[in-house]
Amino acid sequence: MIAEAVIMLPLLLWAYLAMFIYWDAYRSETTAVKASYTLADMVSRNDEVDTAYLSGLHDVFDYLMNNSVETAMVVSSIVWDKTDNRYEVLWSEAYGEGMLALNTTRVAQIADRLPIMSDGDSVILVQSRIEYVPSIDVGVPDFFYRQFIVTRPRLSAGKIECTDCRVGGLADDSNGVIDVQTDDIDAW
Repeated sequence: MIAEAVIMLPLLLWAYLAMFIYWDAYRSETTAVKASYTLADMVSRNDEVDTAYLSGLHDVFDYLMNNSVETAMVVSSIVWDKTDNRYEVLWSEAYGEGMLALNTTRVAQIADRLPIMSDGDSVILVQSRIEYVPSIDVGVPDFFYRQFIVTRPRLSAGKIECTDCRVGGLADDSNGVIDVQTDDIDAW
């Protein structure tokens, strides 16, 4: 009986810790989904935003995640242009390490994930990324949760203006900022 206990006790302890880590990973994912939808809803209820507001949303996002993990997000306004038969970025801003603001070329790569829209309709796209680092090594690697939230503007005007955002999402188009961050667009 002692020999069986010596063999099984480490396995039982590992299983107990592994269940805790798996539960924590699912809890973190649920929190990330809820926080991302909250941000998208906050943006959709405005007529006009600016970079200070969007930067503050990133701070809210960090607060909602309630931990010290790495978070990043991209908030973009996208419109369907029937004449050119494509989605076009009105403005886009990225916050956090490793994220790029969208532009019309990058949106073309994810067009299959966007809804079908009428000419001139716009949507707000919030992409978020949250790092998950397990507190105990039980075989679960570090990874990122990625959210892709599309929301229609809630107000009758149909488009949300951004007073000082990058026009078209291009780094050198409106405010002279040069992006040096990288991100894999296919991961979205």
